[in-house]
Amino acid sequence: MKGLRYLGRGQARIAKMPVPETKEGQVLLEVAVSALCGSERSDYENGCSFVSGHEFAGIVRETNGCRRLKAGDRVTVNVLAGCGDCYYCRTGQPQFCRELHVCQGGHAQYAAVPEECCIPLPDYMDFEAGVLLGGDTLGVAYRAVNKIRPDFGRVAAVIGAGPIGLGVISLLKYYGYYAAVMEKNQLRCHYAAELAGADEVLGQFSDTCPGERLGELTGGLGADVVFECSGSPLAERTALEIVRPAGTVVFCGENYKGLEIIPSDHIIHKEVTLTGAFYFTRNDFYGLCEIYKRGFDPKTAVTHRMHLDKAPDACSMFFSGKTGKVLLYRDQTCRTGHGTEEKWKD
Repeated sequence: MKGLRYLGRGQARIAKMPVPETKEGQVLLEVAVSALCGSERSDYENGCSFVSGHEFAGIVRETNGCRRLKAGDRVTVNVLAGCGDCYYCRTGQPQFCRELHVCQGGHAQYAAVPEECCIPLPDYMDFEAGVLLGGDTLGVAYRAVNKIRPDFGRVAAVIGAGPIGLGVISLLKYYGYYAAVMEKNQLRCHYAAELAGADEVLGQFSDTCPGERLGELTGGLGADVVFECSGSPLAERTALEIVRPAGTVVFCGENYKGLEIIPSDHIIHKEVTLTGAFYFTRNDFYGLCEIYKRGFDPKTAVTHRMHLDKAPDACSMFFSGKTGKVLLYRDQTCRTGHGTEEKWKD
């Protein structure tokens, strides 16, 4: 089979490799579509020994000692697998399991996947919607937005318009928020407005004008809620500065560099609620399915659809900030998985 290899130093190639063998409790999945994720940047820059890709969907071709799934089932993959026995696994929060591991291998024609990570796709959902609703872009965004009480007409600021930021914007608009985005990448500013539906693009979070404009929008109060989706320490500090007193800040972007704030000024005296959104669960996926049935469009963050053979080019564009969400397809006739697909072009 063919699969994507990250070689390091910003290099990737399509390589031939054996079809993976399944272990007890796994299925062999014929991957229909996978999505590039920003968390793969480290593999792209440093190289890795395995096939990456943790957002994918496809068709079960073989099972090995599985109870629920059978050959022919259409599934999306929830990549987090916990021990199944600890407090967090038993309460539906496997992302906190101390023995957590991530299911990889999606950027290939086939992947061996634990049955527990596979979620059957309902008949009304195609592969593309399945991988988006079951992947990081909307899964993390949905969990982040549900950290607050969706309330029509409130003002939300979103810092960072990468894939997760675009997902947050699209969900905020679905729930009736006024969404203002701060982003330094002009192309992503365009995506935020034209694809995700942001009401206003305020510019770079390091500028003074965006904060002033946000003050105008809110009568000097500040945003009701701020979603920080970039992971930049400066952006995180900005989020705490532009939220109104008694408002909420949700950190979605990963930051391992540290953060310099003054707790009394930024949190205590303003009585700000600060929380994070790490990952999502099956229940979050089912919640997304419900709003999908009611008309939510999960595909607004997608800017590029490319054949798996062109994955190295896709990676070059994606990791240089020239795209929104990028989907990789096994072939040109697997968009829906319902047998009535039309061929598409890269």
